[in-house]
Order: sequence, then structure tokens, then C-alpha cells
Amino acid sequence: MRFAIACTARGFVHRNLHLHLHLHLHLHLQGKGNPGTSPSPVSLCGLRSLERAFSGLSDGCRETLRNGLRDIKLEDAVDLFSEMVESRPRPSIIDFNKLLSAIAKMKKYDVVISMGEQMQKFGISHDLYTFNIFINCLCRSSLLSLALATLGKMMKLGYEPDTVTLSSLLNGFCHGKRISDAVALVDQMVEIGCKPDTVTFNTLIHGLFLNNKVSEAVALVERMVVNGCQPDLITYCVVVNGVCKRGHTDLALTLLKNMEKEKIEADVLIYNTIIDGLCKHRHVDDALELFSEMEKKGIRPDVFTYNSLISCLCNYGRWNDASRLLSDMIERRINPDVVTFAALIDAFVKEGKLLEAEE
Repeated sequence: MRFAIACTARGFVHRNLHLHLHLHLHLHLQGKGNPGTSPSPVSLCGLRSLERAFSGLSDGCRETLRNGLRDIKLEDAVDLFSEMVESRPRPSIIDFNKLLSAIAKMKKYDVVISMGEQMQKFGISHDLYTFNIFINCLCRSSLLSLALATLGKMMKLGYEPDTVTLSSLLNGFCHGKRISDAVALVDQMVEIGCKPDTVTFNTLIHGLFLNNKVSEAVALVERMVVNGCQPDLITYCVVVNGVCKRGHTDLALTLLKNMEKEKIEADVLIYNTIIDGLCKHRHVDDALELFSEMEKKGIRPDVFTYNSLISCLCNYGRWNDASRLLSDMIERRINPDVVTFAALIDAFVKEGKLLEAEE
């Protein structure tokens, strides 16, 4: 499997990666010199470098790194990066990783990618964590070929991909609608002893639903257990949402029972999803029964629960039931919203009950 991944990744030559990242940097620099246009934060690295050459980090930057970069702004993060790459001695790769990770959490993936080129120019070596950050950002930017090229470089330097690496690639394959490659990647992970975790399986299940592979997605839940990976609440949220959208409400109810057997407590989101699915597919009595069940289990309904039921009951002309739920909703201090009133008004108008609609 290692050879298989390496061959795929190395098929994308490093020169293409370098040129692409250079293009990212060039795009950041475009604003420089245009009146009224601010230069890219990354472009400031070179402009501030001379005064810091052969000097250590300032006390402020050290303090920022020590505090874990909490609530750091992008501009400050870029200033910090500029000082880090020019300081002597340089901070450890662990500090660079912390900063790159903080920027990635801001979803500024292009900035992280451009910083990667800066680090390359300065000869700053990466570790596995650094490569994982760059691969994740490339995948989230839909630059899958470049992510594979980075994987090839990483493996050439002797770093084996771990679950984090392959989960990022898996996410990229799924969102790139390359679902067969995603499934093959999970199989290869097992072959090399890189055990897929719950996050990996959840990503693949979501990708299967995105590509309308419903039966495969449901079967994967069983495969998780076989592989010693216990499905969690997120797994069931993804699966229940996927099957309900396609009208498979009986399957959703079966999954809800499976959760009980596995001692996984369903939350209001899962109940809302099934209740809404039952309502949309004309199983209003089953929806009301499930509503009673969730109340008995102490799960508090919210405005979305009531909206699904009230809208459905109004469509069936069951005014008394709808009125009872509306009263119950208000009594629980769950404020009706525009969706609630829109459902009531629409139903009254359709039935010619204009006075009730006006009230």
C-alpha cells in the first residue's frame, strides 16, 4: 500500500507544486503598489526581514506563542510568521506548526499554503504535523493533485502517512466526487496497518451520501463495528439525515433502535430529522408517536420539532392537533417563529379560513 500511495503521489511532480504555490504568493502580492489596495499580509514578510535578521524573537512574540495563539487575528498571525522566519535562532517547528494550525482554523487555507512556500525558501524543514497541515489545506482548497504531490514529497523524506494525513485526503476525494478513490484509500489504510478511526469512517459515510451511495453508506456502519471502531452520535446523525432525505424513514427508525442497543443517546437533532422525514412522507401519526417518545425520554423538543409537526397537521386539516401543539409550545416558552406562523397562515388560506388566517 505504501508503494501504491507513493506511486500515485509522485506522479505529480514537485515542480508543479512549487509553481502553484508561487502563483498563490503572486496573487497575494498583486495589491502591492495599487492605490487604495492593501498588500497581502504574506507579502509583508520580506519587507520586515532586514531589521530582524540575526536577532531573536521579541518578547511579545514569545509571549504570544506561550499563550497558545488564543484569539489571534490574521494580521497579527502574519506579523508573527514574518518575525519567526527571520529570527536567529529560529523557533522550533512545533511553534511554526502551532501558528499554521491557528491560521488554518480561521479557514485561511490560501495563506497557509503561501506560508509553506516561504518556509521552503528559507529552508525550514517540515515534520509530519507540518505536512498534515499543508495537505489538509490543499484538500480543503480543492487542490487534490497538489495534496498528493505534497504526500509524495513527505514520503520521500521518510515520513509515513498517518490517520490524520489519510483522513484529509479522504475528505478531498469525497468532496471532489472521487468516491471510488476514497473507498480504495480506506482499504489501503487497513492494509498498511493504519487503522481508520471514527472520524475517517464518518467522512467516508458523508461522502457516500453526497454521491447517492445510500446502501454502501449504511453498510459502512456495520463495517465500522467489524473493524473495531464504534459508531458515535455524529455517525448516526450523518446516516439518519442521509436516509431521511431519501424517504427511508423505516430505516431511520431502525437506526434509532440500534442506537439504544449500543447505549448511544440520541439528541434532539436526530429526533427532529426523523420527525421531519416522517412528516414530509405523510406519516404524521408515526411522527406524533415519536414526539411522545422523545418527551418520555426527557429530550426537550425545540422550535424545529414543533414546526415540522404543526405544518404537517395543518396540511392534513387537523386543526385541533395543530392548535394543541401550538399551545403546548407557548406553554413551554418555546417561541413560535416565522416558519410556525407561515405554516398556519398558509393552511388557513388554502382551507378558505381567511378570518383565522388574519387572527
